[in-house]
Amino acid sequence: MAKKSSRGSSAGASSKGRTRTPASTAAKKAASGTKKPAAKSPPAATISASDRLHRSIKTALAGRPLDVLPGLTEAWMGLLSVPAAQRWLQHLASLAPAALPTAAAPPTAAVVAPAVVVAPAAVVLPAVPAATPAASSDMLGTRLSPVDNSSAQSLRTLPIKIDTAMDPRLQLALANHQTGKSGLNLASTTGDEVAVIARVKSVEEWEALPDIFAGCNLGKTGDGSSIVTGRVPIQRIEAVRAEPTIVSLKASQPVGPTLSATIQSMLVSDQALPANAAPDGGRDVVIGIVDFGCDFAHRNFRDQNGNSRLLALWHQNGAARPDSPFGYGRKYTAAEIDAALPAPNPYTALGYGPAEALDGTHGTHVMDIAAGNGLGSTQAGVAPKAGIVFVEAATSDLASEGPATVNQAFGDSVQLLEAVRFIFDTAGDKPCVCNLSLGTNGGPHDGTSLVEQGLDAIVREKPNRAVVIAASNSQLHGIHTSGQVPAAGNHEIIWQQRSQGGGEFEMWYGGARRLEVTLVATDGTVFGPVQPGDNLSIGQTGAIAIFMSSRLSDPNNHDNVIGIWLAEGMPGDNFVVRLRSLDGQPVDYHAWIERNDFAQASFAAPVSTHTLGSISTGHETVVVGSYDGHKPAFPLSNFSSAGPTRDGRNKPELSAPGQNVMAAKSRTGTGIVRKSGTSMAAPAITGLIALIFAEARRNGRDLPISELRARLQSNATINPPAVPAGTWDGRYGFGRANGGSIQDTPV
Repeated sequence: MAKKSSRGSSAGASSKGRTRTPASTAAKKAASGTKKPAAKSPPAATISASDRLHRSIKTALAGRPLDVLPGLTEAWMGLLSVPAAQRWLQHLASLAPAALPTAAAPPTAAVVAPAVVVAPAAVVLPAVPAATPAASSDMLGTRLSPVDNSSAQSLRTLPIKIDTAMDPRLQLALANHQTGKSGLNLASTTGDEVAVIARVKSVEEWEALPDIFAGCNLGKTGDGSSIVTGRVPIQRIEAVRAEPTIVSLKASQPVGPTLSATIQSMLVSDQALPANAAPDGGRDVVIGIVDFGCDFAHRNFRDQNGNSRLLALWHQNGAARPDSPFGYGRKYTAAEIDAALPAPNPYTALGYGPAEALDGTHGTHVMDIAAGNGLGSTQAGVAPKAGIVFVEAATSDLASEGPATVNQAFGDSVQLLEAVRFIFDTAGDKPCVCNLSLGTNGGPHDGTSLVEQGLDAIVREKPNRAVVIAASNSQLHGIHTSGQVPAAGNHEIIWQQRSQGGGEFEMWYGGARRLEVTLVATDGTVFGPVQPGDNLSIGQTGAIAIFMSSRLSDPNNHDNVIGIWLAEGMPGDNFVVRLRSLDGQPVDYHAWIERNDFAQASFAAPVSTHTLGSISTGHETVVVGSYDGHKPAFPLSNFSSAGPTRDGRNKPELSAPGQNVMAAKSRTGTGIVRKSGTSMAAPAITGLIALIFAEARRNGRDLPISELRARLQSNATINPPAVPAGTWDGRYGFGRANGGSIQDTPV
């Protein structure tokens, strides 16, 4: 039974605490001699010395190229101890003393994190110098990090409940996770995982558990049980520990599989292709990738002669030239890439290289799943002979936080549409499929965002075109809720802030209805109410801490949208969004919390449907969920988001292997790395579509998107999902995509 999405209160319930009024109401009060109360700012004591250091580093990062910050990524901001943060500030100060704040800078009421910085094209990221701090063991999920409290009296009991029947270190890992501590990426685990050793009754049952990435079987004990290793997502430790086959669960060292599971489970190996099908690895088809970090020098993206398989690479943040697409960024041709490859450092020679990252760049991994040829890693991707066009994405036209993002989700980015257009234009008359393993949580979720409409238009423009999009990885994050505001009385939605990380709330409801919205802080302070068509800014001079907006009749769908932005550093845990119907009618709604990879806020009563990403609800795009292709039962990935769309359409359409996928690791030449996500499932479908296009082209046929979609869906494999053929499942879609779709038979 679904959980209730919110809780209601009677119309006569009084509002606790002080009240903040919208600008229009405040103006009326000012005219009558009543002063508007000043916005409450967080007391200095609520912001620790560690927080101040971390924010100083964030300020220093703003607008600075990554070449002067070797090895540092945004993910480190929540991990550094105070000594480590001090060392980073000293390192930064040695590079540009005048540009940096001091560690003792006073806290502000609202801190806006800088936008993602992409290294300029002319810079090659150097190795981490000896002066920079190394990762320390206190960053691990199973260790405590240093804290900054001058007195034990200032500490309090945290509202954390952990199953005490587990191993103490696993209890600590869960407690750290619940406080918002990010894990450390290591050679054998990702940051949200714990490496474990287990004693189990059955190895087969252990390996079949959907939340386990199985490692090795060390053998049997005297009582017949077995010792095995694996990795478990931190948030699933308690569930795994409760499985009947688990006797004991502690920590260990594992091994892993390769990209071959994707090829085998989708039946796209040469041996598994339909009779008479000869797509020749997607030859004469173009695969486009819009992502971050393209390792053009990896052997998987070079032919037998060592030349690049990339037809073009557009770095949107690169220095512009006269031939730059749409007047910005740097375009590199195949000839320029080939000229750079023989150099001792091809990245320096070209003037572009993927960022240095412990686990490799996202874009390189995605590109290999779709189109790698295996000459470096020995395992080819789905369409190893397709041509490749890569766009290093930039979103400089898009505000990342604050009031500038009113009614603007990632799905409205102009540059994303221009990237897709560049790919299809470069492909010319060749069949082309574009992969977008990107997205966030906001937006109307009905296909009406501008980027979704733009993508639909590009796909409809000509046959032999497709855009594939990852469904999203938000299923466990509690980012969606829905419900009904009653005709009379208040309705409340509890918005849970995490580690004072702030957040963004977005709610959509029918254009004919009218809602009043009020925000209530943890201490009872009331902000609002905000009337339909109004907005409210709260903060200090020069800094907005809270911004509330109630927009009527969005021009793309004529629905109404309420947006609330809460700055990082605001004190308190739970904020209440209080809603009241103004026209005496019940009002249905859907609400989402925007993605924040460092301190994800959530709803106290989430609803597990409608969790697709911001650009994953278009009409012509193909949206992909994830399952684990390594296990015989092909279980769903617990992170894979669910449909349908807000307007009731069936998305995702398909699912593909996206869990524990081994594919190319950037800056290694031949190496691979393990990653999980619908971002890994989408390029598997992208490669499959390239094979479908190649086979149709061999037979002299064009494929409009409607026929392509019908072919993919009608050939999808079921059981799982356990539904009749042709029936849609909210997370698997119409089933698991497979190579039977390549057979060129009109649908």
